[in-house]
Amino acid sequence: MNSDPKHNDALGLSMLPFVMRELAATVMKRKSLPLEDALFYIYSSRIYRSLLDENTKLWYQSTSSLYDDLEKEKAGEKERNDSPGVLLFLMFCVENYREAKKMSAEELLVCFVRHGVFEFLRENYEMLHTQDTCYILDSITAYIRKRR
Repeated sequence: MNSDPKHNDALGLSMLPFVMRELAATVMKRKSLPLEDALFYIYSSRIYRSLLDENTKLWYQSTSSLYDDLEKEKAGEKERNDSPGVLLFLMFCVENYREAKKMSAEELLVCFVRHGVFEFLRENYEMLHTQDTCYILDSITAYIRKRR
């Protein structure tokens, strides 16, 4: 057995398209989603980030197991149920950042999900929601810049 890390990395990268094909097809079928929505559903998950991490070897799991884990993750996100105040703050940030950066709603959503901005805003809600708009937008911009 080859224990060379470069070989294992190459194996994982070569497995990923096959795993993603099966997982995307499963999400499309079970959730009745078009390909683009199914991919966004997967790409915006921690499961996908784990698939990219060679150390997890997550790509060895069955499609059914990956889908079940994905659904548990998404269900957990729904159960979080942001309070009305936090939700209002998130929408305030989304709309003000979108307008300030002249982004489409789709571009903003992809950016915020890719860089974990929603989690950042939730974690820092107590401090940020009392600040002025410029400070909040500067904080988001700085956070995104650090995550690149």
